[in-house]
Amino acid sequence: MSFDIFLRNIPIRIKTDEVRRYLGEYRGITVVPERINAIIKKLSAISRAFINASASSRAFKIALWSEDGVETEAMSLPGRDISKLLKEASEVIFCATTIGSRLEKKINELLEEKRTLEAMILDAIGSTAADTAMDYLNNLLKAEATRRRLTLTRRYSPGYGDLPLSIQGNLLRASGGDKLGIKVSPSYTLIPKKSVTAVIGVMKI
Repeated sequence: MSFDIFLRNIPIRIKTDEVRRYLGEYRGITVVPERINAIIKKLSAISRAFINASASSRAFKIALWSEDGVETEAMSLPGRDISKLLKEASEVIFCATTIGSRLEKKINELLEEKRTLEAMILDAIGSTAADTAMDYLNNLLKAEATRRRLTLTRRYSPGYGDLPLSIQGNLLRASGGDKLGIKVSPSYTLIPKKSVTAVIGVMKI
């Protein structure tokens, strides 16, 4: 295996506690009512028919590092925060995951039917599924890094710190996320919405 990965049909298990967190539950402070928990379980089971998770990643050497940004063989990463994260890295892995658009269409159908609560819960399930797909890819990359006696930085996404959202288009092309059908709106929102992009540095141990 290498850091260049392209996956379809990733198995997704919905973590109920993560869905509750997306719904605003703060452990030890607020608790989602049991009635809502029952709906989460029901919709989590239904959501499997609407989730089609896929992932893509590609690695590139760092060509130039400065305190204001990083140049790779594929694209530029402007910003002092990403520069700090990648200070010790020799390569950068560009990542993209999505669960597709079917769940989003189902959410819109529920909203049109004024079933707002179910739409809100299904939206939280979709966000959880998108994160889980990225976790799945991240774990594969960690395993490959360990095999090569390398280590990875934490993952970092456009919009974190001073890394601008305007790099989304280049990041999708560099990661191969465009081959998954992910697009970027003029306001740099990913389409389908339940998609995630990220940057991970590769370092020597």
